[in-house]
Amino acid sequence: MQQRVNLHFELKVRGAFLFLEELGFVEAEAAPTLVRYKKACMEVDIYHGRQSYEVGVGITAFGVRYAMSEIIRSSDPAAATAYRNAAATTPEGISRCLEELSSLMMRYGARALSGDRHYFIVLAEQRKQWSESYALDVLAKQLRPRAEEAFRREDYGTAFELYARIKGRLTPAEVKKLAVAKSRSGT
Repeated sequence: MQQRVNLHFELKVRGAFLFLEELGFVEAEAAPTLVRYKKACMEVDIYHGRQSYEVGVGITAFGVRYAMSEIIRSSDPAAATAYRNAAATTPEGISRCLEELSSLMMRYGARALSGDRHYFIVLAEQRKQWSESYALDVLAKQLRPRAEEAFRREDYGTAFELYARIKGRLTPAEVKKLAVAKSRSGT
C-alpha cells in the first residue's frame, strides 16, 4: 500500500471530481485506492483497482450500484461498447484516467447524479435487458456449433430444437436451416 500512497490518488480524485461537491456530495471515505462521496441515498465511488490498477467509478442509488459503462450505455450504446476502464501505475497515468472519468461522468452522468428516481428505474430495466441479451449471446455461442453439427448429421429434430433456442441470434442462413429442420423433423 505504501507505493499506492505515492500515487496521490485521493488528492487527484478530489481535484478531478470537485464538481461532485458543487452538486451537494460530501466526501465520506478516502483511502489510497478509494474515494467515496455521499448525498442522501446516493454514493459515488472512485477507485484504483488493488490488483488490476484499473481506475473506475460507480454510482450507487436506491441500494443498487451501477458501473460507468452502464451509465454511458443508457444514452450512448456505441460509446459504452468502446468504453473500458483504463489502468494506471504512475501519478501521471492516474491524473489522465481521472480527468477522462470526470469528463465522462459530467457528460453521461448528470441524470444519475441528480438522483432522478425515474432514470434509475429505466437503468434497472435496461440492465435486465442487457443481461438477457448477453445471456442469449453466450447461449448462441454454445449451441450454434451443436446445431450445425446436428444439421450436418441430418438429425433435424435436434437441429430444430437447438436453432429454435437461439432464434433471436440466427443468421439468415441459419433461419433457413431452422425452417428446413422444422419441415424435415415433422415438428
